Amino acid sequence: MFQGLSLDQAPPYTIVIKFYLSAALYLMLVAILAPVYFTDTASRFDYEVIAMTHLFTLGFITHIMFGSLLQMLPVMLSSAYANVVKNANSIHFVLNIGLWVFVLGFLTNSVALLYIGGTLLAGSFLYFCFLSLVTIFASRQINALVQNFAASFVALCIGVIFGFIALLGHFGFVDALRYGNIHIAFMLFGWVFILIMSVSYKIIPMFFVAKEFPLLLQKRLYLAQLLLLLLFMYAQIQENTIMFTVIKILLSFCVILFAIYSTLLLRRRKRARKDISIQLWYFAMSNAILAALLFTSATLLHVNLSLSIGFFALFGTIFALINAMLYKIIPFLTWFHLSSNMVFDAEMGNVIPKKRMLYQTNCYYLSFLFALLIPFWQLFLLPAAILFFCSALLLFLNILNALKYYKEYIKKKVVFE
Repeated sequence: MFQGLSLDQAPPYTIVIKFYLSAALYLMLVAILAPVYFTDTASRFDYEVIAMTHLFTLGFITHIMFGSLLQMLPVMLSSAYANVVKNANSIHFVLNIGLWVFVLGFLTNSVALLYIGGTLLAGSFLYFCFLSLVTIFASRQINALVQNFAASFVALCIGVIFGFIALLGHFGFVDALRYGNIHIAFMLFGWVFILIMSVSYKIIPMFFVAKEFPLLLQKRLYLAQLLLLLLFMYAQIQENTIMFTVIKILLSFCVILFAIYSTLLLRRRKRARKDISIQLWYFAMSNAILAALLFTSATLLHVNLSLSIGFFALFGTIFALINAMLYKIIPFLTWFHLSSNMVFDAEMGNVIPKKRMLYQTNCYYLSFLFALLIPFWQLFLLPAAILFFCSALLLFLNILNALKYYKEYIKKKVVFE
């Protein structure tokens, strides 16, 4: 089941947990600030919307992805990050300082804070890209998994560069909309989507006892995404409307293809029993298809559905998918690190009790439901935010419980020695 995984090159367990706990704290902050800054928002270009979106994407999504990759790349590829503890702590520090300054810059409309924050964020991202690409290409085998990971980091590098260029546009130096769209496309369809595919190719067969994804899909889908994104960049810069429309539809098709295929694999898995992570995955894939269809509809009908697409893509798809993966990855990594330290009486099923997972996910589902009702009555924002805060808090406590479980069993090893 765990063939091809090695902890010989992996960093300490506490590295990933620190990133995860930070991510959950940012979720709570988003829930607290949502009733303040999401009231009467009319456009994705409002500075409050941009600030809150980056608080979610950089505060939650990025911390989860960085923490996971620091653990998973060495485990999957048997290739170590250089000076992993020092570099991880440095990236975590700069990322957080940059995020706080950047968000405050948007909320206060401060040019200086935006430039300082943007520079710190770009530096932390590009440095992490560099370290990760070195680690990936140091792997002994260049297989489909390695290629997918490399492609996601290439997309991240391009997305970060165009994000910084778009930042200049907020003060009249360049066209912020044009370069901002390229930034969003590479970050969402490139970095996030290709990385999710990369991890799914390993996690779905391993944790859910399902069949492998077809090798053709693993080797070709990421290439199609990168090619489409490069054409997207060209069409956006050249203002080629027809080409731009076709590419956006094809990008949506790639998302729908992966969503449907991963759902079919899970439905045909060998152990077809109820599982919280499975339900979250189905929920995420349904929202991914809906977001892609809305994206296509908005493109063809020339209507503005940006806020709806962002809601279903970020809150409905990516959050649910990350939530599903965390409840598989955290127990596994906890057990794997303990067993590598010769502690064999720990059990994955006890790392995070299922009842606590259920409470947290139910709060999330309810907050999602109330959020759907906000367009009909703005006051639904408050219960949605409260429920999401409860979900974020429970997620934080569940991750903390895993850390406590790890420390408790490590102490037992020390006592016996």
